[in-house]
Amino acid sequence: MNPRVSVVIPTLDEGTYLPRLLDSLRRQTVTDFEVLVADSGSQDGTAEAAMAAGARVLPGERKGPGEGRNRGAREARGDVLVFVDADCIPPPDLLEIIVRSLEDPGVIGGATGFMPEDGRWIDRLLFAFANAYQRAMTVWGFPHNAGYCFFFRRETFERLGGIDEEMLLNETHDLALRSRTLGRFVMLPTTVLTSMRRFRTYGYARTILQEYVASTLLYYVTGRTPAEKFRPKPAR
Repeated sequence: MNPRVSVVIPTLDEGTYLPRLLDSLRRQTVTDFEVLVADSGSQDGTAEAAMAAGARVLPGERKGPGEGRNRGAREARGDVLVFVDADCIPPPDLLEIIVRSLEDPGVIGGATGFMPEDGRWIDRLLFAFANAYQRAMTVWGFPHNAGYCFFFRRETFERLGGIDEEMLLNETHDLALRSRTLGRFVMLPTTVLTSMRRFRTYGYARTILQEYVASTLLYYVTGRTPAEKFRPKPAR
């Protein structure tokens, strides 16, 4: 029998963070799910760690997390697709909350909140503002999906044509906005923890002003985030 839920994790050299995520998935209160790791040529033992934990590894080229998520979705067997970044740690009832939210036939997808795993008070304040913005935009009818952890009904994801792989930033916002024509995109009453590695590696100014603010504003104005202008480098 096919699992009810498929968890898709895009990876590129995530040997440090991935085992923690996989361990948190083993602790989920829902047990009817599969884990697919869409790896893009990792050289640090990521694929081996995934296989050791019982995940299905889907090797592919390095084309960005959007392509990795689409690759995982194509091979998934579940009716519900859950996408989680490799450096996140979800609560043990994450999948249970997602499945429960989909008991409402009008809900077609949604996202969780996100907070820093090892941040200072200023980091927590910054993330709290980002969460408030994401929730407000969604309530106002403009679903905002930061991409740390989100889900869709499989049927909805396929009808939307998946993620736009030409966008390396704001591709998850774009998917959430496009989903408005098919049903409700909701914000779940739960939060995943995530690393601060991008802020630590590239600094606050570049990460916030260029990768988040500038790219999002351009997307809202033009509907696109050109890869030639916004091509974030991996932070490990």
